This record gives sequence, C-alpha cells and structure tokens, in this order.
Amino acid sequence: MRHCLSVAIGYLCLGIAAAQVPVGPPLPIILHHADSFSWRQSDSGAVRELTGNVWLQQGNAVLRCGSAVQYLETGSLLLRHNVRIEHGDLRIAAPLVSYEPQSGIAIADRGADIEHKHRTIRARWAAYNIPQQELQFATSVQYADDTLRLWTDSLRYLRRTDRAYAWGGVYIESPPYRLVGEADRLLYAPDAGVLVLVGHALLRQHDETQPTSIWLSADSIVLADIHGAHSLQATGSVVLLRDTLWAASAERLLWEHSSSQLWLSESPHLWYGPAELTGDSAYAVLHSGQLRTLIFFGQARLRMGTPFPERSHQLRGDSLVVQHPSDSLIELIAYGNARSLYCHRAASGMPEGLFRHSADRIELLFIGDSLHQARWLGGVYGEYIPENLVRERFSAWSLPGMAWQRQRPSLPPWRHRTRWLP
Repeated sequence: MRHCLSVAIGYLCLGIAAAQVPVGPPLPIILHHADSFSWRQSDSGAVRELTGNVWLQQGNAVLRCGSAVQYLETGSLLLRHNVRIEHGDLRIAAPLVSYEPQSGIAIADRGADIEHKHRTIRARWAAYNIPQQELQFATSVQYADDTLRLWTDSLRYLRRTDRAYAWGGVYIESPPYRLVGEADRLLYAPDAGVLVLVGHALLRQHDETQPTSIWLSADSIVLADIHGAHSLQATGSVVLLRDTLWAASAERLLWEHSSSQLWLSESPHLWYGPAELTGDSAYAVLHSGQLRTLIFFGQARLRMGTPFPERSHQLRGDSLVVQHPSDSLIELIAYGNARSLYCHRAASGMPEGLFRHSADRIELLFIGDSLHQARWLGGVYGEYIPENLVRERFSAWSLPGMAWQRQRPSLPPWRHRTRWLP
C-alpha cells in the first residue's frame, strides 16, 4: 500500500514538473483601444497612462481594464478598475493587477476570481504565469468544480492538466460522494481520478441509507477513481469508525468501495459490538456500512464482554471468522489450534464457572453476549472450572495472549474546518 501511495504522489508531482516548459522571447504588447492616453514623467521614468475601456493583448492573452499605467523603460503594466484577463478558456477578474510582459506574470494582490472550464477559484492573492500556464493562490483560497469544493491557505493550479496542489491546511467537501475531509496538504488530479490527503488526514462519509457516518483518519489517504466506483487507501495510524457501531485501527487500510471489501494490515484491531479482535491481518465485507463478514488471519484472538467487566468470553485460532447474519446473532468460527473460553452464568445471572475447550475447529453462535449454540470438531478437549476456583482469579484461567490493552478510538476533532466554515 505504501508503494501505491508513493506512485500516486510521484505521478502527480511528475505532472507538475512536466508542466513547466521553457519560455521563449516575450511577445510585444499590443494596444487595441483606450478612450484616452497621456504621457508623463515619474520617479520610475516615463509612463503612459491609458484611461477608459483599455484593451491590451500579448500573444493570445487579452487584458481589459478601466485604466492602466505602463512604465516605458521596463514595459511593466499596472491595470486598475475591473481588470479582466482572458487566456483561451481561462478568465481572471480582479480589482488591481500588476503585469510583467517580459516574464508574462500577472499578480493580483487585492484578490481575484478565476474561471476555467467548470471550476472556479477565489483568493485574496493570486498570480498567473502565462507562459507556463500555472496559477498560485494565497490567503482564504476557495476552489470548486463539479466534484470537489475546498478551502485552504495556499494553492497551486496547473491549467494544462487541471491539477491542484494545496497546503497550509485544507478542508474539502464532495457532495456527489457525500464526503467531507481535511488534511495538512492535498494533491488533486481530476484527469486521473486521484485525490491525495497528506498529514493528519480525516475523512467522513455520510451513509445515504441510514443517519450515520463512517470516519477515517490516517497520516495519508489516497482516493483513486473518485469519478467512479472508487477505492481508498490509508497509511500510518489508521483509525476507521462507524459512529458507535464498530471501530478499527491498523497501520494500513485498503477499501474497495465497488465490492464493499476492506483489508487491514500491520497490527489490525477491531471493536464490533461487545467483541474486540486482533491478529496479523484482517479482511471484511460490508453491506450498507455494516460488517457482515470479518476474517482475522495469523494469531487471531477475540474477546467478548460480559456483564462483569473483569471477565470476557474468549476465542483464538490461526484464523477467526465473524459473521453477523442478523442484528442479534453473531457467529464465531476459529480454525487451526482453536481454543475457547466461555464464562458461564446461572439462571440468576451470577457467574457460575468457566468452560474451556480446544479443537481443530470451534463454532460458536451468540445471541447478545449469551452462547446459544456450540460445536467443537477434531481433537476436542474440554474442561469446566467451578466458580469457587475462579472467583477473583479470572486472569489465571484466561487463554494465552488475551491480556492486550487497547482503548476503543473516539471521533477525532476537526483541525481546519472551523477556520473557514462556521
């Protein structure tokens, strides 16, 4: 998964580098129209002042404004009053623009609105490098297209590829995919269908079928093919939450939305109702955001809570399968070196000893936290430990490897959203 993330970032950065093409000799500035013009001397030398419906052009870049000042020694232009720059399908509107014909760079330091194809960008400061067709934005930047809206402090936009790179804290919304999120940095390549969030990345997806949300936080998150049945990859301190229904943590995650399949690797840990599971890796199938099938591989272990906090039902094996056929039933199957511990309770609900078993395969069916049905297959061994031997010594009878300490993760707070939205 780290390879996939590196490829995605490298691919986008390659596109940014490729967009910087050599610039030839500057083209002359052509004055098409001005209602009036005059000449005067200034501290910077001779200047020409143009007033009223000013229309200038350099190459295929058209500049219009209410008035302009041209410094004849350098050729620099100061455009004022309803400035509009047209470059092909790109439109820039600003109150004030300084333009350098030698480099082809226009700077709007009092804010600008940009339109390109089906996207708009607004910021308090903007610069456009016309030869390289690259725009830079700073301070209160807002970007919007058909799929994504974002707010950030700084943004770089490449007109040739429609790609954007944002930093300084980013908050995003994607109404078509019911997504909101934030990160320290962002790479967005709509042509490739890739969105990369880097640094304290956080995503929330609202479930359209239920009033719940799925939350994902990680060091970095990659959404691929965001225009179709997308996949999602996350690396580094990954936490996945379905409100209060279930939660998971791992170092790596891969989620194929088209098939509703989920893979967790490197110390995966999962909380599911009263159950808590861990192992070397995990695979899950979801339906409408609900975990329907869950498989843990490699030293798989499960604990299920009871009304007595110091005690838990336990199951371990080379692999564990958890199935949730209905809201009240949980089916557990352990394969290979399977061992189980069941906390028995009397009709009064009080503890009444423990049942421990080992077998090649163990199948348990729970209703809530009560065992409804059990099967032990192959090399079965079982024992009952009466309550007078257990008492306060439950840990002495616990299965090996069940003493891990891990707190269920909670919803992370927003770090950047409140900077731009109420």
